[in-house]
Amino acid sequence: MRLLQLRLHQFRSYRQLTVMPPDGLTVFVGDNGAGKTNLLEAIHLCCLGRSHRTSIDRDMIRIGEKTCAVHARIQRVSIQDEVGVRLFNQQGERKLIYINGKVVQRIGELMGHMTCVMFSPEDLDLVKGPPQGRRGFLDMLLSQSQAAYFYAIQTYGSILRQRNALLKEIIRGNADAGQLDVWDEQLSRAAAPIVRQRRDAANAISQAAKEHYAYISGRRDEHFFLRYQGTLAESIHPEKDLMEQLQEGRADDLRRLSTGPGPHRDDLRLMLAGQEMRSFASQGQARTAALAMRLAQIDILARAHGEAPLLLLDDVLSELDQGRCARLLSRLDSMQTLLTCTDLSGLDGIRPDCILKVRDGMVSL
Repeated sequence: MRLLQLRLHQFRSYRQLTVMPPDGLTVFVGDNGAGKTNLLEAIHLCCLGRSHRTSIDRDMIRIGEKTCAVHARIQRVSIQDEVGVRLFNQQGERKLIYINGKVVQRIGELMGHMTCVMFSPEDLDLVKGPPQGRRGFLDMLLSQSQAAYFYAIQTYGSILRQRNALLKEIIRGNADAGQLDVWDEQLSRAAAPIVRQRRDAANAISQAAKEHYAYISGRRDEHFFLRYQGTLAESIHPEKDLMEQLQEGRADDLRRLSTGPGPHRDDLRLMLAGQEMRSFASQGQARTAALAMRLAQIDILARAHGEAPLLLLDDVLSELDQGRCARLLSRLDSMQTLLTCTDLSGLDGIRPDCILKVRDGMVSL
């Protein structure tokens, strides 16, 4: 997959901008706050319909403006695709998703037209952070791999919110506990495909990431792997088992006013040399594990679509020593890559195909 053109209109720090990156490696260089990450965020928005930095769409609109838009033209194996997203400042106004010039009604229709993998300093949270980030990692990977998963996770979330709302109404005396039976059945049915696909994805990530970790770290004796963790992680019949868990835990749910068991509590357990990384891993080990997981993500997306995704590197090379940096980049030389940095001196031994300077909402050679 190749990004041919990226256009921005009133997006973050940019009034109007058109960028046409070449094949290979494009480097955006500029001071902190110059707007380099905004460019990668715009690409991410075209791929997934959302930012990797904020859950509030209007945060991406240039200050003082009512709307913004991003548009990307990409070359896939045999066709060209165009995708775009328009956001609005007014609360309640829905974002618009465009595919090849037509507005689509569901964000899931965007999935797979343009895929990306982003490396950022925040990736350390994949190892050290709370479970929510690791669930999000799985969900983004699976959503880009198959749109059906995106719809499955949306459906599950909607049912979960309605069940939690019913728990509150029961405690207030406005509903009967017997009404939970219907929602338990719906939630269990919706959970089953999510559990199966997450479990398969976790196994695939673990196999690929193990080898990537050993290569990047240069330490074959440090065995890295991950395990899918959750109330249904070992379940052969997740729909049936979740129904039983919901019924057994109903009193606890009513006390907490939230649903306990289910894939919304899932996690990935990251292990290195037999120990859990969240508790003991050094910064270097955690950084290498996060990189290995992103490389595994690339492998899985490439298999799913028959072509490599776009690679976005947001100021990550400065976090690595020279050896790990060189080994990382050696695995990425066949992909179109967009990289941000504050100083070209950190690119020793790297030969970019294009260097673009970013300053005050402007991009220039």
